[in-house]
Amino acid sequence: MSKFSICLLLVVLAIAFIQADGNRRPCVGRCTGLTTEKSVCIRNKATNVCTRLPACRLREKNCRRRDSGLEPIRETCITRCRNIPGTSGVGQCATRLRPRPQVDSKRIKECQRKPCLDDKLVSCWRDQQGACILQSRCEAQRRNCVRNPLNQWVRATKWSCQDNVVGGGIRRCRTRPIIIKD
Repeated sequence: MSKFSICLLLVVLAIAFIQADGNRRPCVGRCTGLTTEKSVCIRNKATNVCTRLPACRLREKNCRRRDSGLEPIRETCITRCRNIPGTSGVGQCATRLRPRPQVDSKRIKECQRKPCLDDKLVSCWRDQQGACILQSRCEAQRRNCVRNPLNQWVRATKWSCQDNVVGGGIRRCRTRPIIIKD
């Protein structure tokens, strides 16, 4: 065989191999014996089991999953694998270090940051449960941000807070005695 026919045969074989392989991209970054690469943590939500492995191993697994048409494995926070010693292993997931923020926390912060002009004048305020407090309009507005909408601070007569002092906290509202006229 001539050199030309050998080259032509190699080109035909390469084209056939590429077509047989399909659109699959080759996986790059195969793991070597290096132990200096950082570890990642993956979590099985159904069983709450975490696996700590080198980042290159996760890339290899995701490459194989992609080739099979499966969704890639997502890594979770490395602190969930803090109970697993070493750079790789399987074990029960650790609890979250920081709890998830509440959905309403942004609304509450925005509500409490609203500018208020009348913050010096103190008056009597009562809630639906019969509690009274001496506070400014701004304080009442800020406290109402975190209170139940059905139990907000509303203005009351000065007489209801007669025994209260500024900064003295919440007390039971003073009630008027029932006067029976004959």
